[in-house]
Amino acid sequence: MGPEPTSPGARPKLKDAQAQIDWLTAALRWYNHLYYAKAQPEISDADFDALMRELEALEKKYPLLAHADSPTRMVGAGARSGLPPMEHRIPMLSIENAMNEAEALAWLKRISDDVGDVELICEPKYDGLSCELVYENGTLKLAGTRGDGKTGEDVTPNIKTIASVPVHLNDTSRKAPRRLEIRGEVYIAKSDFAKLNERLEREGLKTYVNPRNTASGSLRQIDARISAQRPLSAVWYQVANPEDCGLTSVKGAIAAMRDWGFRTSAEMLAGTKLKVQTFTGAEKLLEQYRAYAGQRNELPYEIDGMVVKVNDFAVQSELGVRSKSPRYLLAFKFPPQERETVCERIELQVGRTGAVTPVAILAPVKVGGVTVTHASLHNADEIERLGLKPGDTVMVHRAGDVIPQVLKVTNPGGGNAFKFPKRCPRCDSELVKLADEVVIRCPNHLGCPAQMLGAIEHFTSRTAMNIEGLAEKNIQQLIDAGLVKSTADLYALKNKRDAMIELERWGEKKADKLIAEIEKSRTPTLARFIYALGIRNVGETVAGLIAGDVGSIDGLMAATEEQLNDIDGVGPVIAGSVVRFVHDEHNEPLIRQLQRHVSPQAVKKMAAGEGKFAGMTFVFTGALTKFTREYAEAMVRDRGGKASGSVSKNTSYVVAGEKAGSKLKKANELGVKVISEDDFAALL
Repeated sequence: MGPEPTSPGARPKLKDAQAQIDWLTAALRWYNHLYYAKAQPEISDADFDALMRELEALEKKYPLLAHADSPTRMVGAGARSGLPPMEHRIPMLSIENAMNEAEALAWLKRISDDVGDVELICEPKYDGLSCELVYENGTLKLAGTRGDGKTGEDVTPNIKTIASVPVHLNDTSRKAPRRLEIRGEVYIAKSDFAKLNERLEREGLKTYVNPRNTASGSLRQIDARISAQRPLSAVWYQVANPEDCGLTSVKGAIAAMRDWGFRTSAEMLAGTKLKVQTFTGAEKLLEQYRAYAGQRNELPYEIDGMVVKVNDFAVQSELGVRSKSPRYLLAFKFPPQERETVCERIELQVGRTGAVTPVAILAPVKVGGVTVTHASLHNADEIERLGLKPGDTVMVHRAGDVIPQVLKVTNPGGGNAFKFPKRCPRCDSELVKLADEVVIRCPNHLGCPAQMLGAIEHFTSRTAMNIEGLAEKNIQQLIDAGLVKSTADLYALKNKRDAMIELERWGEKKADKLIAEIEKSRTPTLARFIYALGIRNVGETVAGLIAGDVGSIDGLMAATEEQLNDIDGVGPVIAGSVVRFVHDEHNEPLIRQLQRHVSPQAVKKMAAGEGKFAGMTFVFTGALTKFTREYAEAMVRDRGGKASGSVSKNTSYVVAGEKAGSKLKKANELGVKVISEDDFAALL
């Protein structure tokens, strides 16, 4: 490996060809390094493609000035330091791009001139990380990234954490060869990407730019456990050694992969208006492209074009390959979904967990068919990185075709720099920033008006206090009418029945039903109550672990970080979060106020080794029909056992409900005993 690329600096103003080639070569190496090795793209795909084409044109005009290791001759990027190398028996080449219809038709004419009319087949151009799987005798032995096309990174442990990667091939009538090489793309679905960023933002951690680079960085972790925590998916579209399988076409290879247990484009496009089908001719090619472009924003995953393939493998062989790309493949790319607009001002939003998020208010602009007026700036560090000020002209795109994002400032407007306030814009509490977080927060979790709606919505949710009849709109009505200012005020609503009846679309029946639901919630389990408080990092399972140790609300308030840290499954981060929350100057009096209305069921703390399930660990997966998951886990803890969210070799039982997924698969791989709900009930 050569030296790590460095930033190319400002582009030279000289029109000298050598100076321009030198700069473009250095710039593309640098941007390639950021994209592949760092998963931190600095420019858009469209800008990168434009620079690459400019370099290609200059090198064509001045071939003697080209660098021997020019980016125009390279595939992808080198392997990441720290991951073992994986050699590709058959090189993983790049694909020639067509940026418009004229270029796609020119590609089709070139191959038609050589081999006559050809049958084509199209698939989505998935925007993820290219990977190869190697199976020997039906079992996954190796998995690697594309790397430079010849040598990638061995990510075998990481790839096994993805549910759509079969460790063993299906035993079907279609026999796989002794060695099978499958290629495809690892990606993150749009909705999973949005949820991941929302969680990271709540936790005060750095958010990601787009699904593609997040998938790349997630898969290429040194520690496979980190990969397992990311919402990775995969789709497979190529058998690299079809001759060993007796396959003669792309269409046949897709059918074979489906039989062997791989998720292919056929499954990915099921339920959409698009299909994987063969066709011939320029007219049909453009028709397919326009259909893909029209459906792009409707798909649950990100695509940036359509891959056109010559269907017949014999014809592919006749067409051959160039040094960098096969002649029989084309990436017919979509226009970039990026637009310029003006950042009119920067406003602050306060979320449910107190995260104060700056938002760019934009002059309305259409991006990818959607009018964008707001874009999250995530945190103060992001504003500083962009150098953004109100009045600047900015480039906006939709990350993952979902989340509006400011890419860069394209023309400074001369406005004043934005200064982050020191106090909450909604409740005037002094804002805080923890040393290990990038997010600035309002600590007044249960009293800040901006956090109140989310806090009450969470408090009353099905898995918390389970108070039905309080949808977001209804909560907002109660807040706007001054009937509720905190979660504790819910228990005084029975004294405000007349005022509730007067609310729009309420009436006696609705008010009485809500009051009855609130009364039913006065004796929850302690785990539900702790979860309902909305403590950061405390989900349902952790709430149950804490409840089993502290035993009561008083026990929770008296718990120290050391005590909580000693609970198996809690740890120092959660312990610190709990103690800070319950002793916050705003939260502590409100919890005491709630204590006057709510009497959680006491939890008997068992001694070590006590109880029917002592020393046993249960994992529940799939849709349970006889118990709620929370109730089933509570029964395990009540009997001295542990309820875990993940399967390991130390798991005693996996209780599988309907449509059990990756946890059931892992249990079978590890040889963990799997039982039904009826079996679990019998154990009780």
